[in-house]
Amino acid sequence: MRLRYRYLTAAAGFCLLVVLSGSCQKAGAYYEDGREAFAVGEYETALLRFGQALEENPNKAEYYIEQGFAYTALGQYEEARTAFGHAVVEQDQELVRKNNKRAWRGIGISYYKEGSYAAAKEYLEKALGEELLPELDTDIRMYLARAMECEGDYAAAAAVYDTLLAEEPDYAEGYRARAYMNELIGAYEKSLSDYEEAIKLLPGDFELYFGKYNVLGKLGRRKEQDELLTVLMGIENPTAEGAWFIAKAHFFHGDYDTALTELSTAVENGYEEAHYYIGEIYRERADYDMAVHHYTAYIDGSGAKDAAAYNQKAICLVQMGMAEEALETVLAGQKVSDKQQEQQLFFNEIVILEKTGDYNTAYERAAAYVKRYPDDAAGQAEAEFLSTRVRQE
Repeated sequence: MRLRYRYLTAAAGFCLLVVLSGSCQKAGAYYEDGREAFAVGEYETALLRFGQALEENPNKAEYYIEQGFAYTALGQYEEARTAFGHAVVEQDQELVRKNNKRAWRGIGISYYKEGSYAAAKEYLEKALGEELLPELDTDIRMYLARAMECEGDYAAAAAVYDTLLAEEPDYAEGYRARAYMNELIGAYEKSLSDYEEAIKLLPGDFELYFGKYNVLGKLGRRKEQDELLTVLMGIENPTAEGAWFIAKAHFFHGDYDTALTELSTAVENGYEEAHYYIGEIYRERADYDMAVHHYTAYIDGSGAKDAAAYNQKAICLVQMGMAEEALETVLAGQKVSDKQQEQQLFFNEIVILEKTGDYNTAYERAAAYVKRYPDDAAGQAEAEFLSTRVRQE
């Protein structure tokens, strides 16, 4: 009986091992299917497969991490953080620490995409604090710096890029990003140097040339600006993308007739940002109706990269006597996370409110504006003027 008892126990254990092995194999298959779906942008399918993998094996941290990224891609940030949280374990083991770093990075990215920048920084910095998986650090620092940029802390963002580039001296995107931060804090010579380093690494990236062009303008180096545009306008047999950038070069050079034709072609080729520059040409020509049409097309198309189009559209609407519509446009622009346009949109809101005759609200907003921007003489003057109008009512 004792021999038989041992035989039955071993058989049962073997069966259990077979079941567990089969379950793990199914989980692994679902996991790989999910990764393949995620790679081609099929996020709903990926989410389904990662869920199936977890049903088969709910103890695999990697499955939760990938599930978290699928939720993030779908904009379901709370669910993403719940999934990432399941992967975090307080144990001092190498695999656990690696998974924790991946999970903290994921949580930070989800907060960043949600617009919760302080929380994003907390978890991204926590991920950087784990020394394992250093290959993730460049990506983590890029997100960290972007979160700082969105908060308007450009100097801190530039410092993060300093660290990144010290470790990755051939990383072109790091130079591009630091160039922009240095431009925003007024370190134009450093910005110019960064753009030139990025251009060395990515000589075919036309956006870098326009970044350099903007900085040259702030340094007052007009001749070099013109030389740069001449080089761009002289490109022969360009691709569709190259033609789009040549159109921008003609725009900045002031060749509006040529630019208008080329920008219209760029729109046909799918470069919807060209609508913005067409709008600028029509605004300069005081054809405000056409300008509004193109600003709107830009905003409603693939989505404005910044709030500048809202501001320019509002200016045109004011010129057309459409103050109410202009106010709606400015308020919509304020919802876009754009520190560069924030002050201008705020000021224009006050001016437009004044034009609608709503002096009380205009004065309240002017008082808030002066509090936020105490050194702006135009804001001070506007607040003083509106204070007299409020008393007359």
